[in-house]
Amino acid sequence: MQKINILGIGLTDYPLKESLAILDGYVRTGGLNTVLYVTTPMLIMAGRDEEEKKCIESMDMTLCGDADILRVAGIDSAGRLYEVENRVFIKEFLRRLARSGRKIYLLDDTQEDMDLLKGQLEAYQKGIVVGGSDILAEEDEDMEMIINRINDVAPTAIISRISPGRQEKCMGRFRELINAGVWLGISKDMALGTEKESLRKKALGWIYRMIFRRRINHFNDGSGE
Repeated sequence: MQKINILGIGLTDYPLKESLAILDGYVRTGGLNTVLYVTTPMLIMAGRDEEEKKCIESMDMTLCGDADILRVAGIDSAGRLYEVENRVFIKEFLRRLARSGRKIYLLDDTQEDMDLLKGQLEAYQKGIVVGGSDILAEEDEDMEMIINRINDVAPTAIISRISPGRQEKCMGRFRELINAGVWLGISKDMALGTEKESLRKKALGWIYRMIFRRRINHFNDGSGE
């Protein structure tokens, strides 16, 4: 494990074998543990939002969602870059869940996004057991009912892909109320599956990378802007 600091935000980077060993411990010991994929757009936002920064740093484990974060941190191992770029952690996580028949519960913002997420996860691993799913309304007004449904299912893992900022806050706010082993938050910015990115998404990714690099340079120069 390496501790890294990006734009003043403390993160951890775990090699695949170590992160999966920790994950196994989470599943065995009980009590909900939070695991969050972090991407460059999230770090850009958190660099200027103290509450968002605290939410990210409060997670039990953070995972790099894109390789640019590793490169900026000076982690240039070809094997580690491959693991991040090819989503090896989540593929292995799903494989273990499917092999043991453990249930997962899905959370997303809209039904369209939910259908996409489910299809992408099933493309990574056939045979995953989806015990339930819910759309998380912006106002969180239905959260009590959603928590009750999750607890009735008692899944091993919750996998969510909620809007950035809101996802981390939900994970921190509701973790003590939920009966599950792991809550894995996937960023909206992360590409999953084999679908080709649209030109618009590729362009946005390029813009975010440019902003990220510029913010890193300014931060390292001491300007903090």
